[in-house]
Amino acid sequence: MTIIEDVPGVEIAVQIGGADVVEYDALDADGDEPVCPTITKYIECIDDAHFVIRTRIDNFYHWGYKDHVLSLQLYIDGTWINARICRASDTRRTGYRENKISGREEPSGPNGQWVLRKFKFSSVHTVDDSKRERVEKDREIAKNLGVIEVKVRRGTDYGLIELRQNTIKNKKFEIAEKALKGKAISHGTALTAGDVVAAPNYVDFRYLPEDGDRPIAVYKFLYRSREALKREIIIPRTPPPRSPTLAALSEAERDRLARERLEELRHARIKSENGAIKREFGEVYDLTMDNVPKRPKLGPGEVIDLTDD
Repeated sequence: MTIIEDVPGVEIAVQIGGADVVEYDALDADGDEPVCPTITKYIECIDDAHFVIRTRIDNFYHWGYKDHVLSLQLYIDGTWINARICRASDTRRTGYRENKISGREEPSGPNGQWVLRKFKFSSVHTVDDSKRERVEKDREIAKNLGVIEVKVRRGTDYGLIELRQNTIKNKKFEIAEKALKGKAISHGTALTAGDVVAAPNYVDFRYLPEDGDRPIAVYKFLYRSREALKREIIIPRTPPPRSPTLAALSEAERDRLARERLEELRHARIKSENGAIKREFGEVYDLTMDNVPKRPKLGPGEVIDLTDD
């Protein structure tokens, strides 16, 4: 979950499989100085996995200013998706108000039917196209690709209104390699075909005049594959496997290694002995060398008794 200390009581998280995903700090990710308190986190995405945006407002938030309401506006890959309204009265009974945004509500067909198109991570594929027009177009797309953003704005609720959403077409997420400029962008967000739901209610929300269009807080989640996070050194690379120690082996494995080592030593000893024997029977002396023993010369009339011990 992501919390901004300057805006207490507001909590935003991304969930996969019903659990908040692990968040990693993204230092210097915002670039220019933000106009309001902003926090950016990296998260790991899984190819084709559905995800949910969880928002929670509790009574630690300062509701007292001009009896305002909050609008939590969701943008994904730079596109406005929808918003959730939270009032102080929504938190009085339980102390908080929590919403889960799992997709985008859109009209489907001429009969007034609505469907919920759920969020799904979709992998990005790079293409080798260096045409200037293609690269410039894809560069604009890549600016916001892989970004989930929630902007919190203060305003006034002027009651229910009718609103008919436009349908968002899924993108192919084929980006020219030169447009990425080495950025480790691995995924975008696609929307499923949709399940039938009740028509949503829309509120005429108007910003506080002193705030204008400026939010009071921005929460960003940069979603990447595990391999992309490793390339960006957001998470450590997998170390090479270490050789197992004797303590980590079972008794049977240690006995097997000991037997194999003894067998190696026995073969080495036999080989050494066989080599020594071969050298003994195969030695050759060079009789021209000075250190070879010479037979004594016999003096005049000297006789040697060969039968003498």
